Amino acid sequence: MLDYAKILTQGVGGWLQFERACGRVELFSEKYLAQPIGQILSGQSNNRARAEYRHPILGPLATGPGRRPEVDFVVCDPYPKISIAVESKWIGKTKPSVQSIIWDLIRLELLAYHEYARCFFLLGGKKADLEKFFAQPTFSDAKSTPARPVLRHDNNVRSRTNLVPIDKVRIPLLKALFEDYQDQEFPHRIISRRAAPFPDGPTRDSFQIYTWEISSAGRRDAFRPRNSKHYVMS
Repeated sequence: MLDYAKILTQGVGGWLQFERACGRVELFSEKYLAQPIGQILSGQSNNRARAEYRHPILGPLATGPGRRPEVDFVVCDPYPKISIAVESKWIGKTKPSVQSIIWDLIRLELLAYHEYARCFFLLGGKKADLEKFFAQPTFSDAKSTPARPVLRHDNNVRSRTNLVPIDKVRIPLLKALFEDYQDQEFPHRIISRRAAPFPDGPTRDSFQIYTWEISSAGRRDAFRPRNSKHYVMS
């Protein structure tokens, strides 16, 4: 079984080093990452990769105005079944919200559970910017004992992100995410495991890539937001 987390981390990270050597740092963005991610997935899947693919679970539930929930990249094998899914974010001049990252993780977990897909979340940026992002309260939850960060960035152990209202600092973020999906079942927690970042031990001005594999809990408990006093919309 291919180690996609390692392949994506080293492939995208190495590509960033090359692009920096070519003087293209000002182009770095989430959109710019689409090129190496798409090429890696296409090359490893015999050209079965697709971009901006409609989410098969949440897409049909979105009935209001605006864009339907999508996945940045998928591999369909066989079509339309999703076998691999990738979401990515870039921390640069503009920074993603912690809420948007949690929503990426939720969408990936639903694919891991319902589609049996292998799912990955990729995050890149300058090392100094990544460290600052990881330290913000809604991401790190440092005031809890023990701290329960959205994603463990400091080691490769299997970790979990709670969606049930345990981590108080994130309850408002989650309530907003669940607003339009009151009857959808969501997991109590999301499981993640980090691959070693690339490059390892860079300077604070170097660019770095992290990738986590996202999966479902072995014994998956679920809830509907409308049944939660913290998440129900009044």
